[in-house]
Amino acid sequence: MTSVSRSGPAESLEDCFWHVGRPARPARPALDGETTADVAIIGAGYTGLSAAYHLKRAESGLDVVVLEAESIGFGASGRNGGFVMTLFGASLPLMKALHGGTRVREAHEYMEGAIAGLEETIREHTLDCDFERRGFLKVATAPAYRARIESEVELLRSLGIGGVEWIDRAAVESRIAGRGYLGAWWEPGGASLNPLKWLDGLASLAESRGTRLYEGTRVLGIRRRGGQFELTTRKGRVKARKIVFATNAYSHLVPGMRYKQMPAFTYVIVTDPLDRAERAALRWSGREAVEDGRNFMHYYRLTPDDRILAGGGPGIVPFADRMGYDAYPKAWDHLERFILRTFPQLGGIRVAHRWGGAFSMTPDFTPQIGTLHSGDAVFSIGCTGHGVAMTHMNGQVIRDLILERKTPLTRLWFVNRRTIPMPPEPIRTLVAACVSRAMAIDDWWCERGSRDGS
Repeated sequence: MTSVSRSGPAESLEDCFWHVGRPARPARPALDGETTADVAIIGAGYTGLSAAYHLKRAESGLDVVVLEAESIGFGASGRNGGFVMTLFGASLPLMKALHGGTRVREAHEYMEGAIAGLEETIREHTLDCDFERRGFLKVATAPAYRARIESEVELLRSLGIGGVEWIDRAAVESRIAGRGYLGAWWEPGGASLNPLKWLDGLASLAESRGTRLYEGTRVLGIRRRGGQFELTTRKGRVKARKIVFATNAYSHLVPGMRYKQMPAFTYVIVTDPLDRAERAALRWSGREAVEDGRNFMHYYRLTPDDRILAGGGPGIVPFADRMGYDAYPKAWDHLERFILRTFPQLGGIRVAHRWGGAFSMTPDFTPQIGTLHSGDAVFSIGCTGHGVAMTHMNGQVIRDLILERKTPLTRLWFVNRRTIPMPPEPIRTLVAACVSRAMAIDDWWCERGSRDGS
């Protein structure tokens, strides 16, 4: 029997903006006793709940159980900024260098389909999750970033990908009164939502079709014998024909998954609501989601109640199994300074919420969906912080793999692809530190003499 490592102490979500505004709800029960299922899904974030929903929609008689160690929304699915984007992997140039233009085009089409499918699900079931398709701006804040982003837009055009254009400084400033913009990638198809409301909606859809969802049920061991998996929890046991690892940034704690990905922590702050004068000073009437061109990017948007949410900047890659890094004052201070530099007309606006969380990165920064144990186990990892829309489509890929269907989704190039493993510790941390340092130096070089070099 193999054991599943513990993730470390659970961090409080009391200051996460999405959780603060969440209506009170009774906790779902923990598993107590033994049960059986056709499919057991480990993890009740976007990936796990999307997989459950699509499995039950495809075969209503399938017995599906979801086991969540904490509560739904505890991981990245309940902590992200709510950006609904077409970005696949870490960056467009890197994906082109690693996988070629044809695969970049296929991945972009996949992401466009993911956004469309997410929006269709929201409309079909009238889910209240503050979904807004208001577009996405990737802004240039230094000449080097302008050249970089313009080349990315041209790369898309050369690959026959539409829906993205370069707009100049005046066009950007007509949309948002931020300081230092030199132009931007403009993508009208981008969107935003309340990530936790969307997750709650997915959970309700899965449960309404008969999925059993247990919270506070950490999987402590996994054994396979007699054509079945046995999953042991603190107070119970599940026997299942097939399993899904929907454990995202925690996947390295699971036997068989340790060297497939590593976690990295990102941090977010949210201000007090803007008053009418502050909103007018920002313009931002289009409510576009925004990101800049840095390696350690800043991402920001307006919340439904007109607060500024900003995230990114310095992060942390933890050593080995350590996961207790949800708090990082250095990153929060950096983000406060970033807001004041970008929007000096706001003066000393107060930050009301601060939090952090882990996302999943693969060795080549490319998402992976694959199978283990002769196809009886499926995993999905490595959204690199862009998983809000992607995971909804990934759930359909997982469905087809579990049901052993041969479909266009299962033939996608990033499904069951061969990859290099993560190196063991301490090599992994040393490599990550070197890569992070190189990225930070590149940001410094690009921003030397500009407004945003800290």
